[in-house]
Amino acid sequence: MKKALYLIVTIVFALSSFCCAGYASENQAVSMETSMATNLVAGEVARVNCRITGGETLVGASMEFFLDGSPVQGMGSAYFVIGKENTEVFDFFVPSNLNPYYQHTLLAVLKCDNGQELYGANIFTYSPQPDVSMKFYTTPVEVNAGYELYYGIEFSVPDGKTYAANTATYVRGVTVPEACGQIIIYDGFKILISVPQMYNMTDPSDFDFVYDVSIASGTQNLRLSSKELEAQKNAKVIKPLIIPASVLKTTNGYSNSSLTGYVTTVNAGEVVEYLNPDNHNSMRAAKIKLSSGVVCWVAMSAIYISEENYTIPDELTDYDREAFVNSAGYSSPTDYLIWVNKERQRLTVFMGNQGNWHVVRTFPVATGKNQTPTPTTVCEYKFKTRWETATYICDPVLSLYDGYAIHNQPVSLSGRVTDTTIGNPASAGCIRMLKEDVDWVYLYVPVKTTVVLY
Repeated sequence: MKKALYLIVTIVFALSSFCCAGYASENQAVSMETSMATNLVAGEVARVNCRITGGETLVGASMEFFLDGSPVQGMGSAYFVIGKENTEVFDFFVPSNLNPYYQHTLLAVLKCDNGQELYGANIFTYSPQPDVSMKFYTTPVEVNAGYELYYGIEFSVPDGKTYAANTATYVRGVTVPEACGQIIIYDGFKILISVPQMYNMTDPSDFDFVYDVSIASGTQNLRLSSKELEAQKNAKVIKPLIIPASVLKTTNGYSNSSLTGYVTTVNAGEVVEYLNPDNHNSMRAAKIKLSSGVVCWVAMSAIYISEENYTIPDELTDYDREAFVNSAGYSSPTDYLIWVNKERQRLTVFMGNQGNWHVVRTFPVATGKNQTPTPTTVCEYKFKTRWETATYICDPVLSLYDGYAIHNQPVSLSGRVTDTTIGNPASAGCIRMLKEDVDWVYLYVPVKTTVVLY
């Protein structure tokens, strides 16, 4: 009996020693590298690649993800096995509530059964405005009452991005549940929408088909109506104002305005898009966009910013303006919407709601000059105020963000307008208006109204 007990204890001790030795070697065996795109957009489906290298022994593991320190629900893997070399791929659905003025971190945490805990940090910048458009590429098979309809929609998505979108279909304002749901869209993606005949019991002259695509919890809503399609084809194309700059010497591009965090090398002679300076006073660093789409910061001394005036004559009609904001799907928490068209130096006030905005008034303005341009963004009219300095007064001031605002031309303390430029880029980034014009906006447009700078 004693011999048998001694044999059992010996076997258990030997197995324990073997397991501990294996545990110790496995502790050193697993490594992980992660990668992800560094410029993400609200609603985008970003691919996170995790290259995991193990040893000779299989190791169980689980993966979790944290966005700026908070767990990402529904992302990761409860349990998988690591061999010598694994490539695990995860989809990150970029939310719509991130701050576009800061960098963000998606942290991958790998927890192994052998006790190891590995980390992979993916740093990215964020844009709240998806640049997605769509169009009909076929006409319905039939529009006469009693026939089933088939519509084709084609999506245009730049930069090879992929988005998760929620769709809704309406016929004469009635929801078609059979044609609603979530889809994944990418450049060139086409979808054929079938509308059952029960929704088409109407005369063709009164027929209306609307297809809504919502990206990133309403960050952008694309609304397309077949009834208005022909009219939209005749609307003028609205383009963003692009300020070119030449790179004077080969330099490093960085992830922030303090010129730290290497991103890429920018070659001498390359023509880039100039976005913004780091500060209107120091003008130490410049934010630029490369032809590849990469956005980075370089020393201001490394570039030459074009001095050409890119303003074009304002030949837009009210319909052109309405077609632009309605097709882009802009929304506002108030009954008003403001659009500043930098290319034409015009500010337009609309009334209505998403997809149904109508022009109220249009005013000439002066936006930022080339070295200190007005940003291209969507923001909010936050509060009303006035500015008074040692040399000039602006009153009223409609504050937007980061010191940008809509205000009257600066007036000296003696009451003289110090800069009479209206209709051409002239400011340090704000939107200047004639006194009587900004007074009208101040009086009628409520705080919290969405402001589109484009």
